[in-house]
Amino acid sequence: MKKLTLMLILLLVGLVSQLQAGQTAGISVTVTLELISVSVAPTSWAIGSVAAESSKESGTYTVTNDGNVTENISIQCGNSGSWTIVGTISGPNQFKMEAKGGDQATYTSIDSSKVLKSNLAASVTVTDLKLNFTAPQAGSNTTEQTITVTLTASKS
Repeated sequence: MKKLTLMLILLLVGLVSQLQAGQTAGISVTVTLELISVSVAPTSWAIGSVAAESSKESGTYTVTNDGNVTENISIQCGNSGSWTIVGTISGPNQFKMEAKGGDQATYTSIDSSKVLKSNLAASVTVTDLKLNFTAPQAGSNTTEQTITVTLTASKS
């Protein structure tokens, strides 16, 4: 009887210790930070010498959503060292830059920020971007100018 009682006590202690130990389970959490990024190729346009008030069209540029979220891509041209970007040339040292492609079916002045392409999915490209430059009037500064066209990505 003592052996049976001792065995029952040991059995109960074993069960209680198993109940107290319990089971565990884990949750694996994965996360990726949003990446908002845009690239363009080629990255330059050497126009060369042009006549006053003449226009010159670029070749085609490819714009890529390098991010991992859907983006809106905007485009804007800045001033050069001596010339000012305008929508309509009305005086010396003023030039015009236009863009078409993406959501812009026709040339649109980019003297202020314009949406080039909305809702561009990750890793997708716009392959039809073109620029059109119109030179300043006669009497403008004739030294070589560097003009920057900026593409900006934002989350859709």
